[in-house]
Amino acid sequence: MRLPRFHELALTVVAFAAWLARLLADHRAIRADPRHAELNAPLRGDALAVASSDGTPLRVLQFGRADAPATVVLVHGWTCAARIWTRQIRALASDDVRVIAYDLRGHAQSGRPEQPDYSIDAHAGDLDAVLRAVLHDGQRAIVVGHSMGGMTIVAWAGDHADEVSDLLAGAVLVNTGMDGLIAQSPILRAPEKLAKARELAGRLILGSPLPLPKGPTPLSFRAVRWIGLHPTASPAEVAFCERIVLSTKSDVRALCGHTLSGLDLQESIASLSVPTVIVGGESDKLTPPPHIHRLADALPHVVEKIVIPDCGHIALVSHPDLVTEPILRLVRDHAQVPVQTDASEHSKDETADVAEHKEVVDQPETTDVPEPKEVVEPETTTAS
Repeated sequence: MRLPRFHELALTVVAFAAWLARLLADHRAIRADPRHAELNAPLRGDALAVASSDGTPLRVLQFGRADAPATVVLVHGWTCAARIWTRQIRALASDDVRVIAYDLRGHAQSGRPEQPDYSIDAHAGDLDAVLRAVLHDGQRAIVVGHSMGGMTIVAWAGDHADEVSDLLAGAVLVNTGMDGLIAQSPILRAPEKLAKARELAGRLILGSPLPLPKGPTPLSFRAVRWIGLHPTASPAEVAFCERIVLSTKSDVRALCGHTLSGLDLQESIASLSVPTVIVGGESDKLTPPPHIHRLADALPHVVEKIVIPDCGHIALVSHPDLVTEPILRLVRDHAQVPVQTDASEHSKDETADVAEHKEVVDQPETTDVPEPKEVVEPETTTAS
């Protein structure tokens, strides 16, 4: 029996009031989180003009001293942006370490390719363009990749096996896997007899262009925490990741998701011959620990394998020191630069002086941080 319209309206009002109350409660918790200011203060880096081999313009930023003896290149993952590395950039960039971070094609402020090519080979080509643009006179970089960024590094190594040791001093692979992303994910658990159905469902989900909310919601907040982080992640950490994920264009998310759904880079792993650190989360639902162990068995030169307890898929945000410190150890031991390897002591003051002509990576919601004299406008966070 159909309820009277008055009752339907009343239920709608009650549901909206509950939703709004939850949204406001989340907002208060985020603002009260001491990590909120750190994560949302803008980063400023020197903008470098780089285009990939197919002409796609890449937004590349440089932090630290331009002629620093060590270079670290950060490659973010699917539905993220360069600013996801906020904590690592602050901890690493210095007179001794130059940090390069870039937005993947179609993500944040990097351009779209003329043809909608978001294959792993296209991403590897972008990394190659960045490395050749920023490395000079025999320099070698420490490359760090999160999720699809780690896959991009391995794909690049497979395409440039004879140049790996010439251009790289080491690598850090964070929360990543090289094949079987759908089959290994606990999100899509199913009996073996339903393996084909699970694979099909996973491909449909990863490749779906359905739009996400244009701004934070109680549901998206909890989805990001459950899928990408861990119940122990702080409200500000969840909100920071949520905002970045929601800003990704829906068609780019779908095209990259399609690439991930059929990915198989097993033949390229052996080409990453430089000293490598693998970092993963014990509770990672997207690239769970079996990926870490398989990588450790297949890579030719693993120097550390780190599985972080109470950690999901975005360790660089939820457990920043456990990602930053191995990077610093690689810089010290393999790029031969004597840096401080305690990330908490190495972190930079957020209010440190910055040079002019810096590009803003992230604009905070508050306005208590003064703007530099010359800036490039930050990306908006409206999903398409």
